[in-house]
Amino acid sequence: MAKQKTKMQFRYYTMAPGSQVLALLGEDEWRREYGKDEQGKYIPELHFHNYMEVGNCYDGRGKTILRDKDYEFKEGSIVIVPPNFPHNNISEAGTNGFWEWMFFDMESILLGMREMSYNNLDVEYLKNTIYDAPLFFHQEEYPQIANLILEIRDECERKVYMYHEKLRGLLQAFTVELLRIRNTSDEMSRKNPRNIQIVPAIEYVKAHFAEEIRIQDLADVCNISTSHFRKIFQECMHMPPNDYVNAIRVYEAAKILLKTHLSMEETAYRVGYESVSTFTRNFKKIMGMTPYQWKKSPDNYAGQMLNFKISALKGW
Repeated sequence: MAKQKTKMQFRYYTMAPGSQVLALLGEDEWRREYGKDEQGKYIPELHFHNYMEVGNCYDGRGKTILRDKDYEFKEGSIVIVPPNFPHNNISEAGTNGFWEWMFFDMESILLGMREMSYNNLDVEYLKNTIYDAPLFFHQEEYPQIANLILEIRDECERKVYMYHEKLRGLLQAFTVELLRIRNTSDEMSRKNPRNIQIVPAIEYVKAHFAEEIRIQDLADVCNISTSHFRKIFQECMHMPPNDYVNAIRVYEAAKILLKTHLSMEETAYRVGYESVSTFTRNFKKIMGMTPYQWKKSPDNYAGQMLNFKISALKGW
């Protein structure tokens, strides 16, 4: 029997230049019945992000789905989800939950730590250790990191004098506590080399999306065969490599369309498409509307986030 296809949502966030954290706060925005959209329709798909996500639950009950594992959330629950890891929250039927969300640029945080450290920190190793698996816990289990998350949240909200400097210190302290948890937890000590193998390809796409990108190029930077790369990429990212490249190009095009007055031809060229027709076809497939409709409908740009619904094979 052929595997059934399911939808998975790719939520791609941006941060202001120099920032290491994006905080999505506020009870009005984030008290809701999780697992349903604004029209009350059930949302079956999981989603994943380009940054590490930290969620803090203040109220409500339900379940947090982390790929193929379920956890019961309640007041005081905290979840830390690596990039590209499928997850979702579903409230108990007919009830609202209140979560707040922050996204951390771990690579930037770790690079800052290396600059200040007496030791030559291996940033890639530490990043892969942090990204190895998600972490779901309640505040009383890890009070040190729970308190740091609340401090980071408060600094993001208040934005008082020198808060950027305070945030950098808090984010580094958070990172150290998370690494300590990873180092002492048997469950988190199991490494997933498949995720690590495709990191060079993800970085390559970010740097070269405006150029021609062949699957062979991506496989080469990962030092594996093309067929093996395709298989691992599908397993880790829940979509084929070409779909990921198109998603990044469309995301970059959406930013250009909203911030500039460039023509469609120039926009298409700047994100790596040789023709407007190919650009328009891919843009509409991912965004559900043409580039022109997107440019004329600023309400479709939800703050600092774009959602991409990508078909992925069930069974990842």
